[in-house]
Amino acid sequence: MKRLIRSGIASFLMCMIALSAAAQSEVMLEPSKDNTLYQDVEGAFSNGAGNHMFAGRTNESTNFLRRALVHFDVSQIPAGSTANTVELTMRMSRAISGAHSIALHRVSVDWGESTSDAPGQEGGNPRAAAEPGDATWIHTFSPSSNWQTAGGDFEPSASATASVAGVGNYTWTSTAALVSDVQQWVDNASSNFGWIVIGAEDIATSAKRFDTRESTSPPQLRIQYQPPNVAIEEDSEVPQLVSLRSTYPNPFRQATTIEYELAEPRNVVLEVYDTLGRLVETLADGVHSAGKHVAVLSANDLPAGVYFFRLESGETTRYRQVVLTR
Repeated sequence: MKRLIRSGIASFLMCMIALSAAAQSEVMLEPSKDNTLYQDVEGAFSNGAGNHMFAGRTNESTNFLRRALVHFDVSQIPAGSTANTVELTMRMSRAISGAHSIALHRVSVDWGESTSDAPGQEGGNPRAAAEPGDATWIHTFSPSSNWQTAGGDFEPSASATASVAGVGNYTWTSTAALVSDVQQWVDNASSNFGWIVIGAEDIATSAKRFDTRESTSPPQLRIQYQPPNVAIEEDSEVPQLVSLRSTYPNPFRQATTIEYELAEPRNVVLEVYDTLGRLVETLADGVHSAGKHVAVLSANDLPAGVYFFRLESGETTRYRQVVLTR
């Protein structure tokens, strides 16, 4: 009997996964702003309105590091959505050396793009005098607001890396960290300061030139996401008696919390399953009082992937999907 029940759960979950995938949405975004930080102790240079931005080290004896900044407005993704995959594609249009790793790091404070526009865009590393509101090596917004650390304030761990060689389009493929960055921005727009693009700064002549939003081949951010309130639950004859709330955070790395509410005292079984219908953990099993209740799923040694909460109470069954990232 238990085998039949588990088989039925597995079949149901596979149907929910298919429905969830069918309901998945996608957006393709271009930057809302971008810029280049040119290493300079006075923060005199920028290129806010230029067609290119740079990352890496030049062959100059001084002022040799370049870091690009890029920001995307993700507000068109509905609140409550779950980011599933995130990919950034940029065109590298000039380089003077071979393949080097280029990393994306999440920026931790706001920064500006003004009207500075470097001449000689076909040259190696053009730069212009910073205009008011530009980000520079020492300024978030020139000339009055500064980074805490010259060269930008950002997360030390890279969200994604890609090997960039000759001229062409390069994609930073989806990682758990990229998805987590975008999810944070969807959940809290005020935390969205984009990424800083950092090249091989310990290698001379490693600088790469990327096209900006002002060019004819701007960066493209592709986001696949699950809209909120996707139907992944069974109907019930008495839905008002049992409510299974959304999980938070979702995606999660260490632990996620789920709330459920009962209109009257009821027997409740709350279980977690993987996508093969295998029971992962039982979070509740017994009579619960009326009102709100909270359960926590810890990541522990669980592999990254999709999991389902299954709440059963009498004739009522509810499901919720959650994503574990690493």
